[in-house]
Amino acid sequence: MRGYLATFDAPDPSDAYQIVGYQEYANALNQLIPLVQNANAEQLEAYNEIVSELDEFSVYVNLSRRFGRLAGTSLAQRYKQSYLHEFPQVPNDDFRRRGIGWVLALARLEHGAVEVGYQDNANPFSLNTLTAIERMPFSELLLDGVRSHYWTMSSDPVTYQLIKGQVAKVSDRTALAHGRRAVMVQHMLEALDKIAGNSFEPAQRSELQTWHRELSSIREGVTYVMVETYRAVIEQQRFEQMKLRGCPALVDGIRRDISEGKGQVTVKGDR
Repeated sequence: MRGYLATFDAPDPSDAYQIVGYQEYANALNQLIPLVQNANAEQLEAYNEIVSELDEFSVYVNLSRRFGRLAGTSLAQRYKQSYLHEFPQVPNDDFRRRGIGWVLALARLEHGAVEVGYQDNANPFSLNTLTAIERMPFSELLLDGVRSHYWTMSSDPVTYQLIKGQVAKVSDRTALAHGRRAVMVQHMLEALDKIAGNSFEPAQRSELQTWHRELSSIREGVTYVMVETYRAVIEQQRFEQMKLRGCPALVDGIRRDISEGKGQVTVKGDR
């Protein structure tokens, strides 16, 4: 099994919390995956019982339910019409889950999310090492993460500005941040489809596919903003000389669009 790494190109004091969190999740995966894989049924039950008794290892789910409280807004109406809600499992469910599978799933999700945004990894969530005890928790956390990010982006005016190509209102830094988030959520959707796609009803699958397409529109908006922002540089220098920093998948997509002519922008006065 490959080790889970936490590597960064250059130190930045503002990244301290992210670096610490990334390293902690990497350590958790490196320790817990072999522990679970090598345990027999009796040992695994004991591990799970120990972790379940410790409040500090509780994992909270269905965080996206907060969007349903925005009464009177168009977003709240869209949220209520969604087929992807999570419902209480028991009366007065506090949506707190316990067990080693939940801890492992959370570590995998958080570590993978950083991998998507900052590393060039074709398998950011390392699905090949997914253990049986975390499969259901990981699916649930993926879906809740997708819901939370999707509804957050839907309520953000910058998302609308990107889709509409309102370059003057969105800086390149902001565009890349939103693009990184869109890429991350798409990777989460794709991972969810691989491990739990067959469990969704047709209406749910259709909604997830719609979300994926909308995220692609955001990425296209990011490309537009970046090309417009650096238009003068692109005209003076070849695109290979552009210095873009951000999500590797997003930056590669921007460069590819430019090289294939898909990123060309025509403005009034162009011939």
